[in-house]
Amino acid sequence: MAAGLVVLEGDDLVRVVGTSHYQDPLLALSGRHGNEEIRVQKIAVFVREPDNPHDPNAIAVTIDGELVGYLSRDENKRWLEVVSGNEVGAEAMIAGRAGVDVLGVFLRLPTPTEARAQLGIRGR
Repeated sequence: MAAGLVVLEGDDLVRVVGTSHYQDPLLALSGRHGNEEIRVQKIAVFVREPDNPHDPNAIAVTIDGELVGYLSRDENKRWLEVVSGNEVGAEAMIAGRAGVDVLGVFLRLPTPTEARAQLGIRGR
């Protein structure tokens, strides 16, 4: 974890999108074997991708330096100010149900207003 990283604390569960494209890193990060039920706690870091060809407001979600998905477009709009110029992350859970091959990632986030307060950002 980076020295300047602020891990936000909150109670809202937010699903990371696009995880189906990042199953190899998720398998490696989770240590999952076969398709047993799994829940692994990690810290996710948010990375702005202004050059993303699909969305100039894209916010990538990384775990241990590995890209595992993105915040949804709706979440991007809510989190852009918080992520811009700040190194922020949140508690994350890599999860998979028994018998289901695909792993997902869920973030535990505050509201953006609470996040701004945690970061000491004055604003809107």
